[in-house]
Amino acid sequence: MTTLPLTVTNLVIAGVTLGLGTVKGLAARREREWTLKLTASVLLCAGLIFLLATPVVYRTVGAAVHSPNISALLVPVLTLVCVAHAHALTQLWQPHRSSASALRAGALRWGPVYGGAITAMAVLYGRAELGPATPLRFAAAYARVPDVVALHLVYWAALITTVVVTVRECRSLSIPGRPALAGELRSVLGWFAVALGFNLVNVALGATALIGSATGPHRLDAVAQSAWLATIASCVAANVALASMVLRSRRAERQDQRTLKPLLGLVSEDAGTSGPRPPAPTAALRGHALWPGLNTALDLVAVMAEIHDGAGRLSPWWSPVPALVVDRLAADRPTTDGQDREGAESGGDRDITAARAAATLLYAARARAAGLPALPTGHRLARLPGSDTEPHAERRHLVAVARHLCDPLVVEAAALAAEAPTGAARGPRRGQSSSP
Repeated sequence: MTTLPLTVTNLVIAGVTLGLGTVKGLAARREREWTLKLTASVLLCAGLIFLLATPVVYRTVGAAVHSPNISALLVPVLTLVCVAHAHALTQLWQPHRSSASALRAGALRWGPVYGGAITAMAVLYGRAELGPATPLRFAAAYARVPDVVALHLVYWAALITTVVVTVRECRSLSIPGRPALAGELRSVLGWFAVALGFNLVNVALGATALIGSATGPHRLDAVAQSAWLATIASCVAANVALASMVLRSRRAERQDQRTLKPLLGLVSEDAGTSGPRPPAPTAALRGHALWPGLNTALDLVAVMAEIHDGAGRLSPWWSPVPALVVDRLAADRPTTDGQDREGAESGGDRDITAARAAATLLYAARARAAGLPALPTGHRLARLPGSDTEPHAERRHLVAVARHLCDPLVVEAAALAAEAPTGAARGPRRGQSSSP
């Protein structure tokens, strides 16, 4: 098999993947979540795999370090690193398995597997008696070298074990209370499972080339080169998964930005007395990104920050009465959802905590717009309902607050609180608090 098509393909995939990895890496510097950092890292590692496997690069690197086939070690090592990244991502995407203790336990359980395999492969490569560079044909060319055979056996054992476990994790994805999100991620992880499955095809073809060349009269160079086609297919499937994840994420971020606009309009200084209204399209995003609208994640963070600032400026009018009225009205009109913020979907079911926060902000915005005096310190809420929200659920809580601004119960609660003789006469119930 001619190496020219594989060379061109490798260089194209390496260029695209390294470019995407660099872009993701730059974006990851501003993010606190590990998922984006791992995505950037796996793209860079995948790009290096294809770059090192390109025959001209393979020979150049070998000549530079005086070890002609060093790339034959680096490629499987980086492949295991990529699988480890996918393994970690399957945990991070499941909230009940992404706690610090769960991640630490996973690292202690699987770290020795990946680290031990890579160390053993490096030792076996150093012991092997090798000759000239053989890009894309290493398994077949040195099939009669015992250390090379052992190196491949260690690599294949580690790869098969970790791929099977990671694919099983992909299939068993579970996000309690978020069935819609679980469904979307499951389709993304399906492509990851396909990508990992192609690695097993690579193992099968590589084993055929190794065993056939070691026991037969001819070297199976063509079979060894064909194994690389499975790696190419694996990269394509993985990129489809990542692209799908990015597109879904951007679509959800744009939707949440649109949902949050009324809330931002409500807490803004120029909000009127007629209720929530959206701000100017670029008001919340000005100065937060070089290309507004392209970095939807950063734009969404900017909107959330401005909502927090605006809500804080309303704090002198945070009366406890609207939240208490919400509780009373909700008790009179029970809904089918349990009144649990964590269990409430952000769709049609009422989230009582979000409803309390929405009523409090709606009342405060109207009081400020009407020129009412600030409440005495002892008669106002110290924190908005929702301040105990976990950081990873903050965005979902704010979106729920925004959706509840037009809830008839919230609107009525704010109106009844405004009609009360003294909106500041009653303090908050013990334990009631939270902030968007």
